[in-house]
Amino acid sequence: MAPLPPRPAALRPVVALLLTNLGLSIALTGAVLAMRHSVVTYQLDHRNIPADLRSDFRQAYERAIWTRVLGNLVASVVYTFLVRALLHGRRWAYRRVLWLSIAGVVGLGLLFLTPYPAWVRVEQVLQMAVLAALLYFVTRPDVRAYCQRPRGRFAR
Repeated sequence: MAPLPPRPAALRPVVALLLTNLGLSIALTGAVLAMRHSVVTYQLDHRNIPADLRSDFRQAYERAIWTRVLGNLVASVVYTFLVRALLHGRRWAYRRVLWLSIAGVVGLGLLFLTPYPAWVRVEQVLQMAVLAALLYFVTRPDVRAYCQRPRGRFAR
């Protein structure tokens, strides 16, 4: 196996931003979980849900919160492998980070269609900024070159 070229300095902010994004997501999930009843009530009140449907919507919103907890557990494990593969210059990891940053910015933008309290919005804007910075750093030529597609029969 051929030795890897030295890691580019531009890879450090990519890893730091990935971990920051995960940390922000876990922190928000923990805060929303701790205050889930008030968050769900806020969502119900700002959606003008009829009284006879509020119970069903409340259950659906609470299930969504627990789904986010599960999603963060899975993401934590996936991020571990993703960062490791990225540090080893794996092209698939580079592509996943690129996709993650684009999809994350778009997904967080779409969350603005759902009513959330202002403190949640602040975190969402912060997380969008982290993902936009991640997109910038992952597309730097040094990072792209480090994670280039293997060439030849015995390439990594």
